[in-house]
Amino acid sequence: MHLLRWWKMLKRILPIFKKEFIHIIRDPRTLTMMIIMPVFMLTLFGYAISFDVNHVKMALLDQDKSKISREFALKFTHSGYFDLAQNLSSSSQFNETLDSGKARLILNLPSDFSKNLLAQKSAAIQVLVDGSDPTVASSAIGYFQSISEEYILEKQALGAPPIKLVTRIWYNPNLRSLNFFVPGLICVILMMMSATLTSQTIVSEKEKGTMESLVVSPIKKNELLLGKLLPYISIAFIDVITITAVGSLWFNVPIKGSLILLFVSSLIFFVGAMGLGMLISTNAKTSQEAMMIALLATLLPTELLSGFIFPIENMPWILQGITYLIPARYFLTILRGIFLKGIGLNYLWPSFLLLIIFAVAIMTLSSKRFKKRIG
Repeated sequence: MHLLRWWKMLKRILPIFKKEFIHIIRDPRTLTMMIIMPVFMLTLFGYAISFDVNHVKMALLDQDKSKISREFALKFTHSGYFDLAQNLSSSSQFNETLDSGKARLILNLPSDFSKNLLAQKSAAIQVLVDGSDPTVASSAIGYFQSISEEYILEKQALGAPPIKLVTRIWYNPNLRSLNFFVPGLICVILMMMSATLTSQTIVSEKEKGTMESLVVSPIKKNELLLGKLLPYISIAFIDVITITAVGSLWFNVPIKGSLILLFVSSLIFFVGAMGLGMLISTNAKTSQEAMMIALLATLLPTELLSGFIFPIENMPWILQGITYLIPARYFLTILRGIFLKGIGLNYLWPSFLLLIIFAVAIMTLSSKRFKKRIG
């Protein structure tokens, strides 16, 4: 019985799927926009965009546990440039702390830190930096050097021993900016393309006067939505493969993680983004209105509130709350984790889960709004 029910549903979906696919193929402008534009935008933005940030989360491993080491560490947390996100108890926590994103930088004070300073010897400290964001890493290293020098000048006279900064940069040792923003551009491009294109699906049927025939057809409303989405999802996968190849082969951005995880997360992201487009399409009166709303609802929020340009932790708390409604925030975390850190679901599952929740919620809302419009 279940197989028969699925077979009947498939037979009803297939004509809609074919109709929408033929419509896309017969429209050169839509096909060009879906295939060529992502590559063009990635190439254009890849050469044109640059940005700067100067705020970091810091973890501390104080092996000295002296008054001097505590005073030295406070210089950083009281500077306004750093927030102490975590106190570590062992160097074995370094990998987990940076992989998970709990901190972007780790200050490791050795057990002989205060002893060397009191003996007028050079004291070496280790700084581990998450280099996946090169601007944050560069700023953090500069701040550390400046604050360390300031501390020595405050505590001792001229000729005092320096503090030697031993820096180790993870994930992006050369601090190459392309490695940071190419995954972000992939996220922005896919979000914008997915939502704007599917925002035309329902409203175009209204404008053509073909909505009534769909209403009276035996196909169910959810099946109609699914049939209209599938062609766009299929072509969106071509976009993912194409721009991922361009980013990796042309811009030499490494992909250290799982491609399977990349494609699965992309599918979930498409469903949410295209569901948003469907929601806009069911409420818009004209194609132009739908396109404008889709651009406003996707382009600016994705660029400004996803962490693509500005670190979310630098934003006012109200805006930080709003970012939880932006699906690109979660997809961008997944992309950068896969491309630069090579991490998997053990660290990315919260973003993965929230991406699924958004996709389910937006598709449910789109289905209900669509039912109200044509039921």
